[in-house]
Amino acid sequence: MPGCGYQKQSVSRPQPQVAGEYDGRLALPKAVPCKVSSESAGYLTMAAVERREVPLIALGARILAVCGKDVGRVADILAGGRLVSGGSLFRWAPIQASAMELAGFLDNYPDDEPDRVLDPSRCTKIVLRGTRGPVEITSEIGRQRRLFRRICFWDEALKVLAGLTPRCQRYSYSDEADVFVAVLTPEARERLRSIAPLLRYSSLERSVNEIQGSRVTLFASR
Repeated sequence: MPGCGYQKQSVSRPQPQVAGEYDGRLALPKAVPCKVSSESAGYLTMAAVERREVPLIALGARILAVCGKDVGRVADILAGGRLVSGGSLFRWAPIQASAMELAGFLDNYPDDEPDRVLDPSRCTKIVLRGTRGPVEITSEIGRQRRLFRRICFWDEALKVLAGLTPRCQRYSYSDEADVFVAVLTPEARERLRSIAPLLRYSSLERSVNEIQGSRVTLFASR
């Protein structure tokens, strides 16, 4: 009204962001609030939903385990706010990021190194093929000795497998290790069977005695 000394001020309203457009004022968060629920055989159990602050570096590793360092697919998953990993469903509010920002973020993770040479001292897991599926032996299990044994299966097995000159195939973000593959010769297979009694667990010993195929996979941390 005239004379009241009051002037109506215009209020600036934020413009809606275009879908897929990155707001340069935003930055990737250090942690992402997630809803985590179990998913088994395609059936989602909604009864147990856990709210968890997941470090972005950890969430990123789970995403890379699915799609590798594909900037476009990483961007799509972050923007989609959904990921199934390790039998769990992770959900979060959509995260928009530019290709440049994501490329810088992905530099935090190792790249594949096809020319990398296996260092047996850094091996963490051996996977063989058995009659009932993969036979997985971790360094923790393989180093355990049976009573009155002075040597362990793990050390003896690595001597055999390192001699096969394993080739570095890729980097596994889920295992946080380089994946090496070697051709398992009949001689190497028989040697592994001969040292199987060194394993502490008889069930694992039987699995090694039943190994088949001509391929062995080794995982080695960096």
